[in-house]
Amino acid sequence: YQRRVHGKAVVSTQSKQWYQRRVHGDRYSSHGRRSGPRRPPVRPLPEEVAALVDEMAADPDDKHMPASVRTAYRCEKEPTGELNRDSLINCINEIALNTPDKEEKVKYEPGVKRGKTFTPVYNESQMAEMDKADAGQVKLDPDEEEALANASVDDIMALADILNTNPQDFVMEAYADPLQYFEPDPPNETNPKEVLEKLKSNDRDCKDVNLNNLGGISEQEFCDIFNTLRNNDNITKFSACNVDLSDFAVQTLCAALDQNSSLKSLSIENNRVSPDALADLFESAASPNNGLLEIRVASQQQEKMGQRVEERIAAAICKTQDS
Repeated sequence: YQRRVHGKAVVSTQSKQWYQRRVHGDRYSSHGRRSGPRRPPVRPLPEEVAALVDEMAADPDDKHMPASVRTAYRCEKEPTGELNRDSLINCINEIALNTPDKEEKVKYEPGVKRGKTFTPVYNESQMAEMDKADAGQVKLDPDEEEALANASVDDIMALADILNTNPQDFVMEAYADPLQYFEPDPPNETNPKEVLEKLKSNDRDCKDVNLNNLGGISEQEFCDIFNTLRNNDNITKFSACNVDLSDFAVQTLCAALDQNSSLKSLSIENNRVSPDALADLFESAASPNNGLLEIRVASQQQEKMGQRVEERIAAAICKTQDS
């Protein structure tokens, strides 16, 4: 509370008064004089502390609160002895069995609702959303709806057994969304002979070759196409999916990959390539001479290739990562 005037420390009156009130409490008035004896601090009573703890015990599921303060109940009885868990459980069960049930004001009857039935009220926007949701759901014919609603579990299981499906799947399929029609992909009009000539001439525009879903390509034609990759430095992507590719053609491709460094992506999915030929392909891709970054070989002749082939593929992948 000091400030300097012409290089000298000066204490302001307001700062001094604030300091006295801060240190000595209410013994000093706003004028800086003693106004009376200092009052002792007010400490809460035990009852007030208990009431505060009861207010804190608002959520019994709050994991951040201790277990002893999660409930407002306070037992004021004196302990009768050490805790015996078995006797405590037996006592609780005995009390529960000997306590008579409360009489119901309205006797329970099967199929009869007791009390008022709640009827929800919706506004216009909610009704519009509900109508939109109902319009998108699949609805059966009234006769089918009634038959399915009145069918027993045995009837549904018998129908599912006839259709050779799970009963739950049968009910879900009955209310399944209608099938959506998607336009098939346009046919691949690539000419393999033109592709062969472009690869032979190392055409700069021939960077992406797509032979997917082309039928009638012989094994010799595939070998000729793969052999052209040895001296081609412009192609970057080659795809030959679902073209009935053989192992001999894949072996020719493996030999060509050792001399090609421009190919980055290779896809030969949905063919009849054997596991050993796939392992040879991965080992060729691990060669430092090529620049392959992506290989797709899913859905081949044999789904489970075996531990020996999988170990060869894993070793080739690890070798590629190390290099």
